[in-house]
Amino acid sequence: MLAFRQLEIPVDEYHAFEIDKFAVMVSKHNFPEIVHHGDVFSGDFTKFKNFDWLIGGSPCTYWSISQNLKNRETTPKGLGWELFQQFARGLHEAEPEYFLYENNSSMSPAIRESISETFGFEPIEINSALVSAQNRKRLYWVGKCNHDGTYSKCMIEPPADRGIIVKDIIDSGFVLNDKNGKAQTIKSQYQNSNIRNFVIYKSTYGATGIAVPVQIGKMKRSDGTISDSQADRIYSVFWKSVTIKSNAGGGGAKTGLYKIDLPDGDYIIRKLSVSECMRLQTVPDWYDFSVISQTRAYKCLGNGWTVEVIMHLIKQAMQGKTEHQLTFF
Repeated sequence: MLAFRQLEIPVDEYHAFEIDKFAVMVSKHNFPEIVHHGDVFSGDFTKFKNFDWLIGGSPCTYWSISQNLKNRETTPKGLGWELFQQFARGLHEAEPEYFLYENNSSMSPAIRESISETFGFEPIEINSALVSAQNRKRLYWVGKCNHDGTYSKCMIEPPADRGIIVKDIIDSGFVLNDKNGKAQTIKSQYQNSNIRNFVIYKSTYGATGIAVPVQIGKMKRSDGTISDSQADRIYSVFWKSVTIKSNAGGGGAKTGLYKIDLPDGDYIIRKLSVSECMRLQTVPDWYDFSVISQTRAYKCLGNGWTVEVIMHLIKQAMQGKTEHQLTFF
């Protein structure tokens, strides 16, 4: 809905299937016109026949490489696949003019192949780093309905790299000379982790010293092991943020120490704020999370999409077809 609002495309009806009560609270607060239906498994999609768009992304928790190995689904079966099939069912029953399906690029080749077989074409991979200060690689299947009811792939070029880095999205602090750089991907359990996404600032004390990577804390994973991943930290405002994730696992840990890309001096280390994470997801400043706690806001942002990427996909798929009001679910 944010993408259509930002594109100034009028929406006649918008129906949503979501079970996270905090996400629903925020959605209702910002867009009271959205009709919420709850659990997608109980959805009757025939009532949305010939809607303009079907847009969704089944939870990537089950497929992501950050999932615990013994719990990760790597073949097209299990709850993750059942959730995807609800999207496929909606596509079959409603026959919208366009559809957009998203999921994590780290899914197994077998699952990716099965999704592509379902839709009839391969996805496009886009890294949110092109339009934001966050590394977030995702797969997008975007299709348009043919006269015979099948779907063809919308030919979409990746967005141009805007060169946005961490220092461009921070609220305040010491800003240095321009370099290329992104932050790591935002995680939905970011607030509860003691080593997630830190930004380094020069203090006003005037004392000098050498800034080195600092271990702020450790986090207990769901399987009882302790996370001490350097891949979950920001070492420079001149690069991209790690991905905001929807779970507390993984992140592609690396070994060795890394130089913090700041000059000598006193520094403080803190987590990124909600407003900064909003900017990593290109959520406009007017979007209001005040109806839920900061912890829940971090999770919503981690579970969400990069708005500017979705805007790019919709705009290219429709290619200027915005003369009439649209209907979505």
